[in-house]
Amino acid sequence: MKSLKNINFEQIKQVGVRVDFNVPIDEHFHITDNTRLLRAKETLNFLKTQNAKILILSHFGRPKDTYEEKFSFNNLIKQFSDILEIPLQLLSYEEFLKNGLKTFDETNERFILLDNIRFFEGEKKNDLSFSQLITNHLDLYVNEAFSASHRNHASVSQMAKNLLSTPGINFEREIIAINDIKKSSKKKLAIIGGSKVSTKINTLLSLTQSCVAIFIGGAMANNFLKYNLIEVGASLIEEGSELMIKDIYDSAKKNNCQIHLPIDVCLDDETIIDVDSLAKTNKGDFKILDLADSSNELLSHLIDSSEIVLWNGPMGMIEDPRFAIGSTRLAHHLANCKAEVVVGGGDTLLAINISGEKFENYHFVSTAGGAFLEALENKELPGVLALTSN
Repeated sequence: MKSLKNINFEQIKQVGVRVDFNVPIDEHFHITDNTRLLRAKETLNFLKTQNAKILILSHFGRPKDTYEEKFSFNNLIKQFSDILEIPLQLLSYEEFLKNGLKTFDETNERFILLDNIRFFEGEKKNDLSFSQLITNHLDLYVNEAFSASHRNHASVSQMAKNLLSTPGINFEREIIAINDIKKSSKKKLAIIGGSKVSTKINTLLSLTQSCVAIFIGGAMANNFLKYNLIEVGASLIEEGSELMIKDIYDSAKKNNCQIHLPIDVCLDDETIIDVDSLAKTNKGDFKILDLADSSNELLSHLIDSSEIVLWNGPMGMIEDPRFAIGSTRLAHHLANCKAEVVVGGGDTLLAINISGEKFENYHFVSTAGGAFLEALENKELPGVLALTSN
């Protein structure tokens, strides 16, 4: 896999860059978290120093293979330009359908943003002909969207195979950080939150083989508590997760990995209670929404006795400040511990932002969710394979 900073730009006049501008927005189209934009900035600024025009590609939301106004970058391009401090020009969906990249070829503007790549049917079909409509106009293709690298889409997989290609600066860092986690012999702890066991079972099975301990929090922990015959009331659970949980425990036992669960929790009425006492609560319809003090102390002890810590998923319902305490305490402790801390997943980044900690306080922070987890499972990601096959 080539490195972007080692590319000879002497003959490179037009560059395509796949980024992830799939940012969260409010009902007024205001961007509420610009992390992914800032992560692309280093690569875009590097390319800005080269004598080339830049075509930027990204998806946004889940349009149905055709134009939908609410998913158009026309609503966001001014904010993109302001945050990136780069003047962007939009190449509209209609213009591309009519003239392809003629405007990009002929313009004197340095940065052109094609409207949402998922408006085009050939994107999700990973269509060769569609990919060539773009790459035939380029001298270099850069993938700076590691968070989308698990998708077998044209802009992720096929375009990088069509010509000289390289990972973006942060894409390369993502690969190095994840490989370091998997290969390191240091004492590792994984802290896994979120809601569904099914979306993370393969990751958990993989982690039982490489970690000394795993702490399971968030709504996912409800399933494990119930499996262990702890009353969880009306808490969010995933029906039919018992066999998956059994497989995780069996793998952990085989690999001498300890599975840790919350020992006290915060309920929806803000009551703090030990999990062993949940069956005695007067409210049978209670919901578990956060960790409490003893669980946080257990987490702190596990962190302090580890050399590498992986954190993916919040510990509670962080949308409500009353139930974000466990996640923010975890963010603070990880920011100040001696272990190498690797963080991954969008909701985990939100937890860090809520805590007020800076990303620089951690060894590495990934903006990827699904791709980050699949890479930990030793899966071959289409976006990575495309760059290594070129």
